Amino acid sequence: MPAPQEALKSTLESKGLQFHIKAGDAKWQCTVLDRATHERRKAERTDTSSSVSSTGTTSPTSSSSSTTSH
Repeated sequence: MPAPQEALKSTLESKGLQFHIKAGDAKWQCTVLDRATHERRKAERTDTSSSVSSTGTTSPTSSSSSTTSH
């Protein structure tokens, strides 16, 4: 794998790729994660007593994303 792809994979696995979307008065914060990282974090959240359930869509690709409205 070339170096740029290694850097992207490393970023997606560690902290994710974050960006913001603005449309009119609405704002969203989005995070794109590696699928394996997403599943690991999801499992960690369900293992704690203070977990909060979240809803989102998943795709059959190897990455996932989540959005939060502000």
